[in-house]
Amino acid sequence: MQRSHHVVGPDRSIDHSTLIPGVTDTPRSLTSEQEKCLSAEAHQWLKQAIAQRRQGNITAALADFQQSLQAYRTLNDIASEAKVLSTIAHLHYDIADYLWAVDYARQGLTLARQLADTSLTQQTLNCLGNSYRHLGDLDKALTCLEQSLTLAQHTQDAEAEMRALNNLALIYRTRHQTEKAVALYEQSLTIAERLGDRQVEEQILRNLGNTYHALGDPHKTIDYYDRLLQRSREGMDLQVVSKILRNLNSACYMLGDYSRAVVYLQERLTLARRLRDRRTELQVLESLAIAYDALGETAKALQSREEHFKIALNLGNFQLQRQSLLSLKQACLSQGDFERVQRYVSYLTDSM
Repeated sequence: MQRSHHVVGPDRSIDHSTLIPGVTDTPRSLTSEQEKCLSAEAHQWLKQAIAQRRQGNITAALADFQQSLQAYRTLNDIASEAKVLSTIAHLHYDIADYLWAVDYARQGLTLARQLADTSLTQQTLNCLGNSYRHLGDLDKALTCLEQSLTLAQHTQDAEAEMRALNNLALIYRTRHQTEKAVALYEQSLTIAERLGDRQVEEQILRNLGNTYHALGDPHKTIDYYDRLLQRSREGMDLQVVSKILRNLNSACYMLGDYSRAVVYLQERLTLARRLRDRRTELQVLESLAIAYDALGETAKALQSREEHFKIALNLGNFQLQRQSLLSLKQACLSQGDFERVQRYVSYLTDSM
């Protein structure tokens, strides 16, 4: 069975019929030959379901998983039944159908515990806890994920422990218990680095950067975001990179490190132009002007304001043009450059 690697209001009652393990019609006695045939069919349905899942045919995969599930129940093959239930639960979780994920995970958990299958119990608890989190039942989510973590640590399954720690951190962060979330993220990060799991490592670095930014800790915000960008800048979504650069700039402002802020702002400006994102470009140019003013680099500050004004003109937003011109005018007047002011005032008047 494939394991899920997702990290990633009170539980609503399930108003559709559920499948209760162990509570089915007593199967008729099967001959040895019939058992052999049904076992082969169950295996074939399972094989088809996995193939359909890989191809993204979720409806077909679920139908085939259900066929294999019923066959294993008829055969009274509890071990296979438990694994299929867990797989179906994870599949429903993957498609954000969390009520069904909870339903199947609870059934699978009952059998996994009955079988004393620690690994399957841990995986199913992880799925169940994450599903409860998405449904808003944080108390149940916390209970499941704490049990999942305990089992992972008991079996010394570092990969499972890493995921459980990260998932628990999400619970505490949702509860605004950010210090607990940070401690769990950092434990998870240590394991990810030891395992060389770059994907999880990058995810946790981003989570830590976001969390420290929310906490108002600029030093650690910069530390974790910088580490993230050094590892995965090329492969990341450009909009995500832009947001990280924005937060890095904000952290530098908090520290009064305007030179470093300019570096991040210039990079974000290049990115905004690459994305043809005019609104972000305007925001960055305005921030650059402020940073250059703080550094005493008035010529560069004025250049940023001029670029801002030209974009405002191109956008055809009169209110934005007036605001941009006012900022530019004040900057020119502070330098005694009255001729420059008049040129831009005339330019705006002529363009109307």
